[in-house]
Amino acid sequence: MLPDFSAYKVGSGRVVIAWEHNYPAVKQISIQRSKDSLNFFKTIATMPDPSLKQNGFADSNAPDDSMFYRIFVMFEGGQYISTKSKRPVIDSAGLADAYNSGNKVNTEVNLNPNFIPAGFVQSTYIFTSPDRYVRVELPMDKRKYDIRFFTENGQPLFELNNIKEKKFKLDRSFFFTAGYINFELYADGKLMEKNKLFLPKDF
Repeated sequence: MLPDFSAYKVGSGRVVIAWEHNYPAVKQISIQRSKDSLNFFKTIATMPDPSLKQNGFADSNAPDDSMFYRIFVMFEGGQYISTKSKRPVIDSAGLADAYNSGNKVNTEVNLNPNFIPAGFVQSTYIFTSPDRYVRVELPMDKRKYDIRFFTENGQPLFELNNIKEKKFKLDRSFFFTAGYINFELYADGKLMEKNKLFLPKDF
C-alpha cells in the first residue's frame, strides 16, 4: 500500500512498478527513475487514471534494470508526497504483473499465477484490470474509435464500432474463452494498435 510499492525485474531489461492505494482524492500519480537513490529523479510516466486503487507501469526503456524508482503522488489542493526510492528485485516467484504488486504492506497475498503472465506488458488502452474486467481507456479526443476482438487463433469474436464512451469495462461474458485475446484498435478507420490481452481461466 502506498507509500510502499513493489518493483520487479521481469526479464529482457524490463521492470514492473506496481502499487495499491486508499487515497480518496488523488490528482496525479507519476513514476520517477534515477541512477541515484536520492537525487536526479525524472518522471518517466504519469498514469491516465490515478483514481484506480491498484495499478502499475512496465518500464521497458530503462538503461538497465538496477535503476532506482519512486512514485510521486499529488493530491487535490496541491499537496504531494514522494515514496522512498528502491531498486527492483528479481521476480523469482512470478508475482509481477502490470496491475498487481504481489505483496501488500504487512500482508501476504496469494495471487493466481495465471492472472497476468510475468513479463507480459499490457496495452495502455485495452487491458485486464485488477477487478478482473477488461478495461478500455481511449484518448480523450474527437477521433472515432473501433475495436475488433479475435481469439488467439485469429477467429473474430466481436466488434465495437463508433465508440462513444472513452472509459468503460467489459465483463467475461463478451469473450466466451480464457487465455490470450487479440485485438485491433482503429482511430478514424486507421489501425492505431494491434495487441492482445490475457484472461485467466478463473476470470
